[in-house]
Amino acid sequence: MPRVSLTYDNERVAAVLEEIADLSDLSGANPFRAVTFRAAARAVRDLREPLRTLMEQKRLSEIPKVGPAIAGAIEQLLTTGRSKRHEELKAQVPEGLLTLLRVPGVGPATARAIHEHLRIATIDELEEAAKAGRLRTLPKIQARTEENIIKAIASLKQRTGRSLLVDARRAASDMVAWLRERCDIGLIEVAGSTRRWRETIGDIDIVVGSLDAGRIMTAFIGTPEVERVIARGDTKSSVVVGRGMQIDLRVVRPEQFGAAMMYFTGSKDHNVRMRGIALERKLLLNEYGLFRIGEDKDGPPIASRSEEDVFAALGMRWIPPELREDRGEIDAAMAGALPDLVELADIRGDLHAHTSWTDGRDTVSDMAERARAKGYEYLALTDHSIGLGMTHGLDAERIAKRTREIEAVNRRMAPFRVLVGSEVDIRSSGKLDYDDATLALFEVVTASVHSSFAQPRDAQTERILGAMRHPRVNAISHPTGRLLEKRDAYDVDLEAIIAAAARTKTRLEVNGGPERLDLSDVAVRRAMEVGAMLVCNSDAHAVEELDQMEYAVATARRGWATKERVQNTMPLAELLAHLEGKG
Repeated sequence: MPRVSLTYDNERVAAVLEEIADLSDLSGANPFRAVTFRAAARAVRDLREPLRTLMEQKRLSEIPKVGPAIAGAIEQLLTTGRSKRHEELKAQVPEGLLTLLRVPGVGPATARAIHEHLRIATIDELEEAAKAGRLRTLPKIQARTEENIIKAIASLKQRTGRSLLVDARRAASDMVAWLRERCDIGLIEVAGSTRRWRETIGDIDIVVGSLDAGRIMTAFIGTPEVERVIARGDTKSSVVVGRGMQIDLRVVRPEQFGAAMMYFTGSKDHNVRMRGIALERKLLLNEYGLFRIGEDKDGPPIASRSEEDVFAALGMRWIPPELREDRGEIDAAMAGALPDLVELADIRGDLHAHTSWTDGRDTVSDMAERARAKGYEYLALTDHSIGLGMTHGLDAERIAKRTREIEAVNRRMAPFRVLVGSEVDIRSSGKLDYDDATLALFEVVTASVHSSFAQPRDAQTERILGAMRHPRVNAISHPTGRLLEKRDAYDVDLEAIIAAAARTKTRLEVNGGPERLDLSDVAVRRAMEVGAMLVCNSDAHAVEELDQMEYAVATARRGWATKERVQNTMPLAELLAHLEGKG
């Protein structure tokens, strides 16, 4: 089987289908074709089976919106790594024009008009024209649009190019599984920023404790997903896998494994501080162990086999990986004052999830069954409010029908409880999407901003503060609206929001959506300092996305959150009491 086909998973195929849609729009082709390809891309992302399996079973036509032409394109991508339709369109569209679509606010029609009238095909040229006021001379482009494009380009240039945590963890897990299977390795773990659960990842670090480094290195560079070998050494090698992610592998002796994990997990600042503390004690700390100064790495270490041993030898408690950023965790460890961080096992339920009643994929029953299987006591189904048209938000009649369905599920699944909830849109005016009588129908109300992201700071802040003051609003979801590596947080006074959360007893959500992780760890830490309560949620739109809870909990842990300050660690009875009047 051609190696290139192994790199085309469902996500990458969906990305190509979306690009075909964009290129179709840019070429001026039948708009229906672009709509169809985008719908097919969404359907591919929603699949629970690998596309390759469907292709081999000749079942591609079972995918919604996938007709013969799109099925042919998918099969070409899976078997050859190329699509004839994709390449034909790229040949028709001026080089660089597709790049303009990376700028938020520039759609296909706008990009085409800009190119046709101003011959612009790069983001730098677009920025120059916008700053010179030349864009507003084009049809349907106003001065405000031009200003927004300038801001969007500035934001785009600040993107890091790092991988999302979810992608890095998946790639790391696949590599660890491959090496375990091929080499029967006992000591192997993911380290680095991936182990610290940072929201975005540069390189992935994997550490192995073994006496057979040569065989492990051969297996590592021979992994099918490897696209390029950067370096191969006796104990260290680096490769690039799908989506351009770099994986660095380091092999040490088994008795050195704990020290290596400690060394390759901490941030640069954390490690510098730890080495400094060791030097103060006339000790040397490196990836091989903790030594007395004057002894080389081949001499007997004071500690090296486990992280706990090394931390203890330095007079401190073991520090959870999520905290190893040099933000006070070392002093706290030496003082025995590290917090008992919230754990995934502490979570009793999820208070933000969606069903097929709005923009979710699965039914009330399916979501409830999956939540119960995870050991939860409850699940709040917070389908969207009516104003968010693209999500098929609930009107009064559909609210009543969904509530009856939830009641039937609760009778069947007791004592597990599905809570009747809503993710209510905060309109640009600051008003909530439902009136008070409708809000009273819900047990859980989480309010969110989904539009008018460019509002001035004062207006955006007051918009959210107004929702927090409402007695029926239990929480604010994804409070800053950011999408990692795609969209910056809107301009809001987060300090005021966090202070209001403590004052009004409105929970601030730590959203586990891999593109959100919102609140950030830094904001979580601030919320902990001022006494605000949090809620960790998955924001699931399908049963498997309920597993996104682990990303919410990890982000909360990075912000030093404890179990007592996370609402959905409460048993059901206590939670219901807190929801009444916000607790």
